[in-house]
Amino acid sequence: MNELPPPPPVPSGPQQPSDGLPPHDTPPQDTPPPYGPPPHPAPYGAPAGYDPRYGYGPPGVPQHPSGQGGMVTSDETNMVILSYVLMLFVGFLGPLVIYLVKKKTSQFVRYHAAQALNYQLTMLIHLLALGTVCAVPAIIAKNPAFLIPLVLVYLELLVGGWVFPILGAISGGKGKWTRFPTFFCFRMIR
Repeated sequence: MNELPPPPPVPSGPQQPSDGLPPHDTPPQDTPPPYGPPPHPAPYGAPAGYDPRYGYGPPGVPQHPSGQGGMVTSDETNMVILSYVLMLFVGFLGPLVIYLVKKKTSQFVRYHAAQALNYQLTMLIHLLALGTVCAVPAIIAKNPAFLIPLVLVYLELLVGGWVFPILGAISGGKGKWTRFPTFFCFRMIR
C-alpha cells in the first residue's frame, strides 16, 4: 500500500538541523572566528571591543600617530591641561601658542589645542554676528532695547567659557580624546 521509504541515514558528523535543511559548513573549533572580540585587551585609549586590525576605527575617534592609540605621555597631558587653563585667563592666545609649538610633534596636544581654539573662535563669531545684528537696529532706531539679545551670548560666554575648558582639561589630563558639542564649537582648525 502506501509505504514510505525509510528515512535517510543520519551522518556521524555535525547534527542535521530539525528543519530538514542540510547542515551548514562549520569551521573547525580550534581556529578563532574571523570576526568578533579581539584576542587581546584594547590598546590604551581605544574603545573596548575594538581591534585596530579590523579597520580604521569607530567614527569620531581620532587615531594616535602610532596608529594603535598608543600611550599618551605625561608631557602631552600637561600641555593639554595648560592649553585649557590658559584659555580661561588669556583667551585664544594660550591655545594658539601651544597649537603652533606642538602641532607637528604631538597629535594629542594638537587635537586638544585645536578644540580650545575652535571654541574661542566660535564664541567670537557668535558675539560678532549677534552684535552686528543687534547693533544696527539699535543705532538706527536709537533704542538700546535691541541690544538685549546680547545677554544670551554673554551668558553663553560666561557659563561655557568656564565649563568647557574645565571639562576639556579633566578629560585631556586623563589622556582621552574628547570633543566639545558641535552646537558650541565649529571645527575650523584641525
